[in-house]
Amino acid sequence: MNTRSIALIATFAAIAIALNTVRIPTIYWPGFSYHFNEIPIVVAFLLFGPRIGVLVGVLHLAGQEALFPVGPVGIVVYPMGFMALLVMLFGVYLAIRFIIYKAAPERPLNEKKRTIYLTAFAAVCRGAVMPLIAYGILYRFLLPLVLGTPIPEAYIAALVPSFVLYNVTVPLYTIPISYLIARKVSNYLKLETNFIVQA
Repeated sequence: MNTRSIALIATFAAIAIALNTVRIPTIYWPGFSYHFNEIPIVVAFLLFGPRIGVLVGVLHLAGQEALFPVGPVGIVVYPMGFMALLVMLFGVYLAIRFIIYKAAPERPLNEKKRTIYLTAFAAVCRGAVMPLIAYGILYRFLLPLVLGTPIPEAYIAALVPSFVLYNVTVPLYTIPISYLIARKVSNYLKLETNFIVQA
């Protein structure tokens, strides 16, 4: 890995870590909030590809654990957030492959359609996978293990709509904002080999 890649990873991760302080609590899922720390990670993914994007996410995860400890629960919650990010990035990757497949050279897709595809694929992937993981792994296994007490099944079942709503709505703001920023940065820096342009 060259010096430029290391600098990019460190810069985007630092921005993501700083954005951990900005949170908007949800009214439907106790203890959870909307945040903006995934945006720099998705921007790095869109500009420089999966390797840089995922490495930014890994460094961000380490920064969360070190700088924003939330006790034993952080050992579980932060990695689950990283897993949700990876699922969302996989959706973005699938959308990019779909855009490449669908767009003809003489009729490239406009920005609005690209944004819709990126957002829809990310929302479907995250909304389909993460509620299952939250229900089956986080609340039924990991949190009881960390807390030392089981969580009632009725409580977990009542939270299932919250799992779905949260994981579908996060990409609805994260992906369009990230894509807009990535396009602006790409145009400003005149990047010709970024992931977006390849799509």
